[in-house]
Amino acid sequence: MHPSIFREYDIRGVVDRDITDQDVAVLGRAFGTCMVNQDKRRVVLGRDCRLSSDRFREKLAQGMIEAGLDVTDLGICPTPLLYFAIRHLESDGGIMITASHNPPEYNGFKICNGFDTISGEEIQELRRIIEAGNFVSGAGRLRHYDIQSPYIEHVVGNIDLKRRLKVGVDAGNATGGPVALPILEKLGCEVYPIYCEMNGTFPNHERTRRFLRTSEISLTLCERKSWMWGLPMTATATGWASWITAGR
Repeated sequence: MHPSIFREYDIRGVVDRDITDQDVAVLGRAFGTCMVNQDKRRVVLGRDCRLSSDRFREKLAQGMIEAGLDVTDLGICPTPLLYFAIRHLESDGGIMITASHNPPEYNGFKICNGFDTISGEEIQELRRIIEAGNFVSGAGRLRHYDIQSPYIEHVVGNIDLKRRLKVGVDAGNATGGPVALPILEKLGCEVYPIYCEMNGTFPNHERTRRFLRTSEISLTLCERKSWMWGLPMTATATGWASWITAGR
């Protein structure tokens, strides 16, 4: 694997140029080795809706299982649901397959050891394990779990709106829409969805943080539609912006 993909806060690069399927399998094995060496074996695995995420999920899970990890596959979900799942399922860590706000030709990995995402030297340690090829072997297991339902129940149960809101949601064809819409609807909001159907090519918005400033949900649109709240999201719903109509 090319050293440049091991960044400060994640592992990320262009699919098939910087990161191959074999690289992903080896990464899974290295993560599994790191966790097993700490006597940690229960992990969760999530992915965004990029076109490469399904095959990366297969290879990553393969590597982790071969190292002896028990993997719970959460399916396609926003990154915050992975963090929730680690706590909800009392897991030892996990990996989210995502390149966050980067264009669709990118993909990558956000990695958690315990509740926290690893960074810096911990990411470099994975690189060193890969370069040394010093992997553990085991016979882990794979199971599937629907994390969306308990997440929605948890969020709705902790919010008490004092009045009904008109909310515009621009999910940019990413993973946030299928979670945000039912939450807002259960809270009694009048919801106006824009680009809430998932599409891994992200055809309607560039997937950059600048998207949060250039989304169709702007203050002007909020005013014209008489929405009280505008909510655009980045690709994995880790970046949100919010506009509240003046005077409301």
